[in-house]
Amino acid sequence: MKKIITLICFFMIIGLLRACNYFSNGDISSTETINNDLSYSSSNSDDERLISEVSNQEEKETKDINSLIPDGWHIFEQIKGEPVKVEGDLNKDNILDIAAVIEKNTSVNESEAPPRSLLIAFGNNDNTYSLSIIADNVILSADEGGVFGDPFDSLKIDRGSIVVSDYGGSNWRWYNKYRFRYQANDWYLIGVTMGSYFTGNTTMDNADEEDYNLLTGDYIIKRTDENGKRKVTNGNRGINPLVKLKDFNIENM
Repeated sequence: MKKIITLICFFMIIGLLRACNYFSNGDISSTETINNDLSYSSSNSDDERLISEVSNQEEKETKDINSLIPDGWHIFEQIKGEPVKVEGDLNKDNILDIAAVIEKNTSVNESEAPPRSLLIAFGNNDNTYSLSIIADNVILSADEGGVFGDPFDSLKIDRGSIVVSDYGGSNWRWYNKYRFRYQANDWYLIGVTMGSYFTGNTTMDNADEEDYNLLTGDYIIKRTDENGKRKVTNGNRGINPLVKLKDFNIENM
């Protein structure tokens, strides 16, 4: 009888030890694993959200130049929803810069169109912009194109220079291109193209045109006579002091 009781006690002790081992090595371990997974998932989500917020902020700072635009002005839209602005390296520091045409919200005189200006800003390493210049006498207003309408044609960056083009008139059409470049820590007019033609008997391809390279003094003059004969004259008028953008006035050209 004593042997039987001893055996029963022995098997009960073995059972208790196995149960304790199960809970210590099974359930608790599994719980820790689940908690660790939840903790990792939460941490990972926070990191992704933070990266997304930083990325969005950097993109906003890179593309947003509204802080440089004077109060009461906006970026001009030649086509609705498409602001007239271009990007390129203008000061040769391997950082994208920006140029835009800005327009005043209202005009002082209700009979006149609001004035426009050329805004140029340099890009910085921290994805911000620094204002370089706002030139007030470069861009024609919407009512200065004659019967043709708004004379603004385009704003481009070409070979590190800013090129402003306009076009207008009626039966007699005219067009102009002005090229500005940043050099010697300032903006200068370095090239001018001016042309005109009569729509009754010619096209822009055969327009009378004058093209001046103000850096070298070289020029090309094209003329078409009454018989449609084309004459091209090349020459050099010498080098004159360059006009600074801040002193440029399109009305004097």
